[in-house]
Amino acid sequence: MKPSLPLLALICASCATAPTTPEAGASAMLEKSRQHLQDGRYDAARDSILSMRRQYPTALQSRAQGILLLDSIEMLAAKDSMGSATGEEWKRLSVKAQFFERKLQEDKKKLVK
Repeated sequence: MKPSLPLLALICASCATAPTTPEAGASAMLEKSRQHLQDGRYDAARDSILSMRRQYPTALQSRAQGILLLDSIEMLAAKDSMGSATGEEWKRLSVKAQFFERKLQEDKKKLVK
């Protein structure tokens, strides 16, 4: 019995879009997170990374990149919030932004080693 043409097209399409390895799937989710970050959608960017970590626990390279990206998200979110903050709230956000800047630098050093 021959498979129907629509069924064959569906099978081919699903094979073409499915990630072949955990690393490929995780990498695609990281790219999605980067796009959210670029659009200023910090919660969506953060959620995408956290989902990636749950779905692909063995994608170690992508998880390491996710740590750096999470630091960037936190730092940029704090800096953006500083624009509308005043007084103690501004000081708190400034400290938070500085913390994540330093953490990002340290994480990058560890990743290179």
